[in-house]
Amino acid sequence: MYPDSAVMDRLPPHNRDAERSLLSSMLRDNNIINDIIHLVKADHFYVYGHQKIYEAITKLNDDDSKPADIVTVAEWLMQEKLIEDVGGPAYLMELWDAAPSAANFRQYAEIIRQKAIVRNLIHACTEVTAEAYDQSMPPNELLDSAERRILEIAEMGITGDTITLQAAIQEAWNRLDYRKQRGEHEFSGIPTGYLDLDNLTAGFQNNELIVLAARPSVGKTAFALNIARHVVVEEGLAVLFVSLEQARVELAERLLCCQARVDSHKLRRGHLNGDDETKIMEAGSILSEAKLFIDDTPGQSMLRIAANARRLKKRHDIRLVIIDYLQLIDPDDRRESRQEQVAGISRRLKFLARELKLPVVALAQVNRSSEDRQDHRPRLSDLRESGAIEQDADTVMMLHRPDYHEPGQQEGLVEVIIAKQRNGPTGDVSLMYVKQYMRFENFAVEHSNNFGGL
Repeated sequence: MYPDSAVMDRLPPHNRDAERSLLSSMLRDNNIINDIIHLVKADHFYVYGHQKIYEAITKLNDDDSKPADIVTVAEWLMQEKLIEDVGGPAYLMELWDAAPSAANFRQYAEIIRQKAIVRNLIHACTEVTAEAYDQSMPPNELLDSAERRILEIAEMGITGDTITLQAAIQEAWNRLDYRKQRGEHEFSGIPTGYLDLDNLTAGFQNNELIVLAARPSVGKTAFALNIARHVVVEEGLAVLFVSLEQARVELAERLLCCQARVDSHKLRRGHLNGDDETKIMEAGSILSEAKLFIDDTPGQSMLRIAANARRLKKRHDIRLVIIDYLQLIDPDDRRESRQEQVAGISRRLKFLARELKLPVVALAQVNRSSEDRQDHRPRLSDLRESGAIEQDADTVMMLHRPDYHEPGQQEGLVEVIIAKQRNGPTGDVSLMYVKQYMRFENFAVEHSNNFGGL
């Protein structure tokens, strides 16, 4: 049934006194107007006349030569033929007395903004309910529409602010002190478990978008899972792994083989001996205690991914988000060109990293250009479908396997090419990939000759 008519007939949430007091404060002290503009907008007011008075005050404030007082506001409203809509000059005189001073303007503004958020939420839910009963669009589109509306309302609660350079420098000193207190082999970011890589990047840093790119079948997913396993098992931190390509059971099997060092081919065939089964059981016990959250829903949009990440950040304090992979994320607008779609996705990933204050690792495909080069090494220009990925990413890591292209090269050697690092050096890191275990290991020269037999 449709929403209860008694609920629908209720007066939408608002606070008339707070609206009157805020307008009174603005008339009394024009110096606070610029601060208020960052907190509320005209449509946050419930009373139509208050919206127009707010517009008049802010328009006059834009002109430095015109103060916003009762006389000038009344004149502006008369010119716009709105004076009777707001209650006439007499109502402006009443507003002057609504607040004895402008000292509490922030509290008035916050009340108005919160009431506006609730009203918008009621309106959005009413529209979604009507669309759901109407059944004029597929359920997935209905969900996307609902998520988009809720996200827009959530952004109403975000207010920007500026700080002085002195305050920013103090934050930098505090972070430096924190880093100095860590051990010699600890890093400012989240360690990946690969010493040479962590030395080059200082770990995955909060607020940063890290792109891990390679050609298909080089080992992007395996490498990302190895990092996730290290973070949840060795570091004890929570991780969200969004898999748009592989099912959760496939990821679980890979993680079991990686943790237990059991041949993945034997596991797939079900031909495990007693020792292997013991290792798998022990690995399963360890991994079951780890906080790795897997979302393998195919065809997800950034709205859903961001909403899921926000929920897990709040409930479980996730410290890392990994997405496999960027080009499989559904675009918000299918009418845009593919380059615009990918650019929008990469930009949203960067915003997500900054909003949640954690590193976001996005896997990405590279095009075939590297296949035509003599050394087959991928480059930044090979990132597929959009140069915006390179622009938005703070760090771009590219995987290269020499033996993949040139038989006879050292088997299992993988080069991690740091092609871009906004806040650090670039360079190459060598790792060894033990394919049967789906496991990446730190490179050790003394073991390199017989690594293939491990």
